[in-house]
Amino acid sequence: MTVKFSPILIYSLLLASPVLADQPALPLWEAGLIGVNVNQLAYPGSDQLVRRNFVLPYLIYRGDILRADRNNVGLRAFKTDSLELDLGFAGSLGSSDDDITVREGMDDLGMLVEAGPRLRWTLSEDFFGARVRADFPLRAVFDLDDSLRYSGVSFEPGLNADLITAAQTFYSFGVSALFGNEKLNDYFYQVSEADVTAQRPFYDAQAGLIALRGSASVGKKFSDKWRGFGFARYEWTQGAKNANSPLLVQTGGWSFGVGVTYIWAESAHKVTD
Repeated sequence: MTVKFSPILIYSLLLASPVLADQPALPLWEAGLIGVNVNQLAYPGSDQLVRRNFVLPYLIYRGDILRADRNNVGLRAFKTDSLELDLGFAGSLGSSDDDITVREGMDDLGMLVEAGPRLRWTLSEDFFGARVRADFPLRAVFDLDDSLRYSGVSFEPGLNADLITAAQTFYSFGVSALFGNEKLNDYFYQVSEADVTAQRPFYDAQAGLIALRGSASVGKKFSDKWRGFGFARYEWTQGAKNANSPLLVQTGGWSFGVGVTYIWAESAHKVTD
């Protein structure tokens, strides 16, 4: 299967330690290698997975303004005890039309890069041992494979909980709802007159809910140099705005993966979040 990959996805997969109230200070920066096996739905409502194995370098930087960690890659505009506003990036895998049967003959789905503000509201620092937060990211979406062509806007409010055990095992759980404007939904679900076939009728996509999501991840620090992690996400499109699109072929599906990181070097200077 031909798969395209965005390096920005590294930071959404890299399971660095959640920064909780009772966690000791962490290095200002660390650098190393990450190896990951990713199995991702081609798009919400697809019945096919995009698969990728890779080993790449990574960099984490925990500055007061510039941030590159598991939660975001970008700039933190301000932070209080309960509120944080940042400008960041996210990304996802892409695939060719040959990889997705229902899209045969249509334009490829490229690597998508998202950029924009995110408001984070910490609801509790210690809810049964977990930090609970609400995230409100609003991001413009661009197709990296098409000269960063603007492809719409996404909004994904979510509720997340992170916790760390005494044995240095990290857990993260989240639920969210992904919305897109008409241009973004067109990107995934529109069937133009030129793409109509006997099995694929014309469809005019509309703005609205794309999918409901539930996610979980777990990580373990095995030594000063090695960490392992795994993650899974379920997407449910039963009530999606474009549930009648011929390109939306299943109402639920999993994305998942496992990986390992090796810390090659880190700063002696420590910081807290």
